[in-house]
Amino acid sequence: MCNKQVIFSFLILMFCLLTLPASTAFSGFALLLDGIRHPVFQAQSIQVRLGDGHPGVGQLEIVIAEIKVRDYVWKDVQLSCAVFQYKSTEIKCEDGYVKIPELVSFPVSLHFYSDTQTIKIKSNLTKNESWTLTLQWKGQSWQGDVTIRNVSLDSIAEWLPDLEQMPKPRSGRVNGTVLFSGSETDLKSAVMDLSIEALSFSDQAGLRAGENIQIAIKAGLDRSKHSNQLYWHSEIFWQQGEVFWQPIYMAAANHHLSMRGVFDGEAMHLLDGSLMFAELGTFQFSGVFDISSKRLRVFELKANKIQLSTLYEQVLQPFLRDTTFAEIEFTGHADWTVRLRDDAVQSIQLDLDDVSIVDARNRFAFYRINARIPWLHEGATIVDLRVQNGHVLKVPLGTVRVPLELNQFNVFLPQLALPVLDGLLKLENFSAGYTEKGWRWKFNGGLSPVSMEALTDALQVQRMHGTLSGYIPEVRYDGTNVSVNGVLQLKVFDGSVVIHNLKLIEPMGLAPHLKADAAMRNLDLELLTGTFSFGKMEGRVDIDVRNLELANWMPVHFDAHLFSSSGNYSRRISQAAIENISALGGEGAVAAIQRSILRFFEEFRYAEIGWRCKLRLNICYMGGIESEPLSRYTLVKGGGVPAITVMGYNRVVGWQELITRLLRITSENEPIIQ
Repeated sequence: MCNKQVIFSFLILMFCLLTLPASTAFSGFALLLDGIRHPVFQAQSIQVRLGDGHPGVGQLEIVIAEIKVRDYVWKDVQLSCAVFQYKSTEIKCEDGYVKIPELVSFPVSLHFYSDTQTIKIKSNLTKNESWTLTLQWKGQSWQGDVTIRNVSLDSIAEWLPDLEQMPKPRSGRVNGTVLFSGSETDLKSAVMDLSIEALSFSDQAGLRAGENIQIAIKAGLDRSKHSNQLYWHSEIFWQQGEVFWQPIYMAAANHHLSMRGVFDGEAMHLLDGSLMFAELGTFQFSGVFDISSKRLRVFELKANKIQLSTLYEQVLQPFLRDTTFAEIEFTGHADWTVRLRDDAVQSIQLDLDDVSIVDARNRFAFYRINARIPWLHEGATIVDLRVQNGHVLKVPLGTVRVPLELNQFNVFLPQLALPVLDGLLKLENFSAGYTEKGWRWKFNGGLSPVSMEALTDALQVQRMHGTLSGYIPEVRYDGTNVSVNGVLQLKVFDGSVVIHNLKLIEPMGLAPHLKADAAMRNLDLELLTGTFSFGKMEGRVDIDVRNLELANWMPVHFDAHLFSSSGNYSRRISQAAIENISALGGEGAVAAIQRSILRFFEEFRYAEIGWRCKLRLNICYMGGIESEPLSRYTLVKGGGVPAITVMGYNRVVGWQELITRLLRITSENEPIIQ
């Protein structure tokens, strides 16, 4: 039972007691009742005292040890009247006071008219704050009204029940009227028109708070003449103010909620409801709530033309603050329908209309998404999803259509061909499922040749030449990490690259982490060095990179070894290449070449090249072709005519310093030329 019904029942009891002396003429008396039972309430140990006074005037005090109205119990309830007047047809209580210990106390004036069977109760809480209840009955029928004028919400906050998730108001005022009528203990109709102004509330932790809220409430109900059903309707207009309900913040913009339904004593039937959020869209809903089991028998929610940008900013973004999707821009609209039965979701229909998703960090973007996504709790469905274009890690993607199969919480995609630059990324046997630990997925596929020039331009890194292609074995995602179950094979610089033990930790997080081992074989040195303007080098090299670790795509640990490939091929090196090799660990080559006859040669022959680097804590521990114990090491071993050998001396170099040298193509240190 709501608080208004409880208070109303209590006031009926008070006036039942007040009517006792209405037909009795005496100057004072005391009355003790063991109890009163009524369909609405029960009262025990009632004391009524009427003090002496002028004829027809006295002081009245009523003390009730306990009042019980259904599940509500009050003890030591007191009503006192400083001026109590009684006549044959009228009883008045002026300068009265009602007190319920540890709950409420307020001044009151009471008027009872037996000829018209009318009760009028008025409480002037302050000079500008009052409420008035008028009740009139005829036979078994009754009607009444409540008028509220500037009643402070904090003054009635103690009357409100303690709800775990609902903070009580600390300021605000209520104005309005409530009209009602009924028969015996049954309410037949009621009409409410209230306005709440300057409402503020907060909990102790500050996680739920509201300021300067203005709300208009209109509601009504009617009992059916032919059944025990109550037909009800309500409208709420949020006109002003702001609310923070961790983690969502929302400000008023003429938001509107309307509902209409039926209560049959066993279930609450919501025939139709509509929630309109300005600049967001309209949500329509209906359903049936079972009172005894406290379960939703049926519920349906429909959303039409929802602005995804507003939905993300006001609702979704606060929940995604520490995730990959914390900084995303949405455009476009979405429609959806959700159906529940017995508290379980039975079906979802989501339609996306010209939607674009852009990451503010430029990690990914998908443009002009149009989709029809049906889902059933039992049974399989087919998703029709199309993406006009986009990019992932700056790599552009072409138009693609994704025919997904959904079966409860499992997703399957037999095959997908995704245009990537001038090549094609093929995904096969993609499957995903949702578990208690989150989403899991896996797939395999391949990449048809992609121009390295186009790829490196897209990634905004040093331009490389040739093509990139490869086979992708089974790739798995365990909710946090991406791992490759097998060997990833690529073709680049006219050679091959085999990647083992590839693992990507939080790939779309703020600090992605990669681990892998790589073996590169028979790379074309001319393509490789030409890419980085390193100077011309002819030949073939192998590269082993073990225990590679990247943090946020920057190397933090590896063991690298570059060495000449086996076989017969042209092995030549230019003076420009020698100058740049000197940056790895020697003392500059240019002056030495100019002091010798070798300066007349543009190119030299070599027998073997090699370079080693162990990266630890941002320090590169370097070596050359062989593991030489002395401080110097061989980077280029001469062979043929003319020949040149380049030696290095600096074995310990800061990684960032080494990168800076290579980028600037410095020649501060000279290698020893033999």
